[in-house]
Amino acid sequence: MPTMSELEISALLDAHDALVQAYVASGLTFSEFVSAYGEFPHNYALDADSGIAAKRAVLRFFRKRIAFHLLVAGVLSGLRSADDPADIPYGDAGRFLPDVGLMRIGELLARYPDFKAEPEF
Repeated sequence: MPTMSELEISALLDAHDALVQAYVASGLTFSEFVSAYGEFPHNYALDADSGIAAKRAVLRFFRKRIAFHLLVAGVLSGLRSADDPADIPYGDAGRFLPDVGLMRIGELLARYPDFKAEPEF
């Protein structure tokens, strides 16, 4: 994967910040949000431990923003794995998960209104 510039990483983060904000403001449905958000940030090489020194320096600059999106991805991952629980009828789960997603991501945004979290080590 080619190295992304600082501007490209910033634009990518801005776009995903906007998706989170639109979802919490009810501008997107749960399925629209999940579809647009995809596997971000895991589907990009946003790992400061990989690549050349210049790339690591750029990624360190964005580490708190990337950490926020790792938290969002964690919420989505948990909801995807709970999408087919054995003890909840599918119809009930289908109605319950979008509400949980909105609540949890809304809590993240309330806790980190600047889209910056401390990275976990």
